[in-house]
Amino acid sequence: MAAERDFHGIHFMLPTPFDQNGDVDTTSFARLVAGARTAKCTGVVTLGVMGEAQRLADSERGPIIDAVIKAANNDLTVTVGVSAESGRSLASRVRDAQSAGATAVMAAPAKMAKPNSASTFNYYEAAQEVTQIPMVIQDLPEQTGVHLEPEFIGKLHTELPEAKYLKLEDPPTPQKITRVINATGAHMGVFGGLGGAFLFEELQRGAIGTMTGFAYPEVLVSIYNYLRQNNIERARNIFYSWLPLIRYENSVGIGLAIRKELMKRRGFIQTADVRSPTVPIDTRTEEELNDLLEALDMNIIGL
Repeated sequence: MAAERDFHGIHFMLPTPFDQNGDVDTTSFARLVAGARTAKCTGVVTLGVMGEAQRLADSERGPIIDAVIKAANNDLTVTVGVSAESGRSLASRVRDAQSAGATAVMAAPAKMAKPNSASTFNYYEAAQEVTQIPMVIQDLPEQTGVHLEPEFIGKLHTELPEAKYLKLEDPPTPQKITRVINATGAHMGVFGGLGGAFLFEELQRGAIGTMTGFAYPEVLVSIYNYLRQNNIERARNIFYSWLPLIRYENSVGIGLAIRKELMKRRGFIQTADVRSPTVPIDTRTEEELNDLLEALDMNIIGL
């Protein structure tokens, strides 16, 4: 097995691009990954919530994984979302991602009528039994209905050797990052998410990066790099300058459509189409987005 890759930094959450007929447009993944490479991201993540994984047929997953791994060309890490509704399905998806050449897999808990820690542990244990690559535990209770306590996250990390990372999206995230770091003895790598809305605070709390689909990943890379250089003022200025777009892009319900519209404008994808029941943006939203973009100081990081 190859040596484990450095995972610290910004990971660009990829959308799943669609063509005019609503089919997956695998050709656009090359441009998306190239955008992440130009932004100097550490890696990319596919088949997460940002990738509309829950809207895809199982038969569409393989070509997407293959296209992303080919485009990454081993100079960017590739994390594949494998969240499922059973431990058996999770294990199957882990095997598929691993066989295709993924660097890591990411899994949110399975939804349950009565969530409990024993069942959730067994679910992740099913992945541990088959994986030879690191797992990112996705803490996203808004989507799953499962709340992961820091002590339980510590148990996963301690008892499942490949549960090495956490994507923490349970607000308030800065405070929970501190609790998770304490619960794991600072041995588990913690990433932020939620569109980068708390990136500045998360990094100062000990997060090792973020995994998000913000349409300007180079902005997040810049903030990350300045904080690593202990240039807090510069990082703060960039973060606060871009926070209006980070906030707007993170709108619940239409955030994905907004991001796809921005990525279309940047030439990353051919269409901004989303799959129903996700809704596209309307004309008024597009006008608001235009106004926001005009007000942004693109020069603050040299755009």
